[in-house]
Amino acid sequence: MKQKLKLFLAIFTFTQISLAASLADIESFWLTTENKKVTIASTVGSTYSLIAMVYTGCAHACPLTIAKMQKILKDFKAKNVTDVQVILSSFDVKGDRPDKLKKYQADKKLDVKKWHFLAAESEADARELAVTLGISYKDLGDGDFSHSNLITLLGPGGEVLSSIDNLNADSDKLVEALQAHRKLKK
Repeated sequence: MKQKLKLFLAIFTFTQISLAASLADIESFWLTTENKKVTIASTVGSTYSLIAMVYTGCAHACPLTIAKMQKILKDFKAKNVTDVQVILSSFDVKGDRPDKLKKYQADKKLDVKKWHFLAAESEADARELAVTLGISYKDLGDGDFSHSNLITLLGPGGEVLSSIDNLNADSDKLVEALQAHRKLKK
């Protein structure tokens, strides 16, 4: 029994690590604020990305996640890094549809050229991305969710470079990971 448990844990750990290797492997389709179908890989494109999962009905943590991402972008800019985009994908499949995400983006005055909001087509799509990023969430009913607050830095190929899992965490870890990745690419 212990051998089976050890094998299961080894396979589970390997699967989790391999899932997080690149978001380019996720084949599900997402909807942009313009109601256009895209994959995560096509959204990542050829630049660095900060990605997080949020929902527009959140009154506390998600606005703080957005504020943290704005601060991270300022920290990047202070290091002369300006080619970073932001991807916010919602795990509220029922409530956050493209038109609602578009209004939310406009209300928050987030630049549509740098900030990209995505709506999952299905619960399975949202869950796949969450598992790949290491984000946990639970629908509590009545439009409320319990969720982790993970912000992940992706390389141009969708590979995970670094992440922070606390909104009070310093962004130095992300800045250093981006700079190290750029040096490797040269």
